[in-house]
Amino acid sequence: MNNQTFIKDLLAGLTVSFAALSLGAAFGTMSGRGAFAGMIGAAVIPIITSLIGGTRLQASGPTAPMTAVIAVVVANAYELFPDKALAEQFITLILLMLGALMVLSGLLRLGKFILYVPNAVVLGFMNGIAVLIWYDQIAKIFGFGGKTIMEGSLAINVLIAVGVVIFIFTLPLFIRKIGVPEKYRSFFSAVLLSVIVTTLLSNLLKLPIEKVKLGNSINSISEFVTLIGNYFPDSRILTTENLVKALPFAVQLMILGYLDSLLTALVIDRMTKETTNQNKELVAQGIANGVVGIMQGIPGAQATIRSVLLIKEDAQTRLAGVLLGVFVLIFLIFFSDWVALIPAAVFSGVLFKAGWDVSDREFTQAYFKRGWVRSFNRNFQLFIILYTTAVTVLIDLNIAVISATIMFYLVTKLSKSYQLIDVEHEFEDEID
Repeated sequence: MNNQTFIKDLLAGLTVSFAALSLGAAFGTMSGRGAFAGMIGAAVIPIITSLIGGTRLQASGPTAPMTAVIAVVVANAYELFPDKALAEQFITLILLMLGALMVLSGLLRLGKFILYVPNAVVLGFMNGIAVLIWYDQIAKIFGFGGKTIMEGSLAINVLIAVGVVIFIFTLPLFIRKIGVPEKYRSFFSAVLLSVIVTTLLSNLLKLPIEKVKLGNSINSISEFVTLIGNYFPDSRILTTENLVKALPFAVQLMILGYLDSLLTALVIDRMTKETTNQNKELVAQGIANGVVGIMQGIPGAQATIRSVLLIKEDAQTRLAGVLLGVFVLIFLIFFSDWVALIPAAVFSGVLFKAGWDVSDREFTQAYFKRGWVRSFNRNFQLFIILYTTAVTVLIDLNIAVISATIMFYLVTKLSKSYQLIDVEHEFEDEID
């Protein structure tokens, strides 16, 4: 590696770390484990997967789909075990089982089956994830659906969340309009700047609103090691009954991590003209999620938008992804206490944008603009998308993907009058 390559990797890793840090803290907050857990995932997962993963250039970490499920896991753990230590041990057990299942799926060479999941199912699945994220944040702000309402003025919390969304959408447009050169635009992370600006204003004005809960922290290495030991599954959790309770959650996370990572890998491969070793990637993701579970973080997968950004920032080698994680880790160790100054509503705004990023828009827009309403094939595709979305939101993520995939192939095989095809690649959504 020469100096020029190293500098490109360094700058790419630094740039993407801004987005990874902000989203990691937001996803950690959404999960119920605290911002610290999300930042642990944002630091550790990319380091491991970039070193040993099957996709050479990638940015893994906590993602919206994985966070939507781990939030359910955390809620169920505390419902089953009112004692915090036991609840956290149960969560750690699930994440260790997730890691083992992902490693096993790679060793059994199951990566190739990603090619059989219809694009229409993926679009509907991601729409469902978006709806779940939006509902969760609205419920937190307004205090319905069993959620505790955010502290402080409802009007101020709503104003902050909406303001953050507007800021994130409009900043890139403003930067282009004032003529900032394209090579410098990525340094103006809309997510990070929205967090910084809103936090500064709310603290200067001393607004009486809820702040982000950090959860755990690294005050000293010995204290963190003790924390890990206390929350590692012991004989009270390692029973047949608890293993049976944990398995469905672990399987759900494994299937989701499989889909999230390998679908992202397909997007990245089309950009780089390379071919991911899918089974190697599954093993790496499994190891990373197991380690994160032990370290009290939240699980993750390959993140499309961050991975695409890393490539657009001219990353050259695996070192770029490693440095991304290192930069997040440096912030986590030295500046994580600053996160407790951020208004909780800020991350609601960030997560509204995250939901927008994972939702399908291209196919839906094309459906109406191009008059596809008269096409039986397009209507079938739309039905699969809507069905998958509805089942994801109302019933279960895994049931949605599996049943919609089976339905797609059954109808395609049984249809005699029409040659049914899947949604084309140009309408695939980028998953984060």
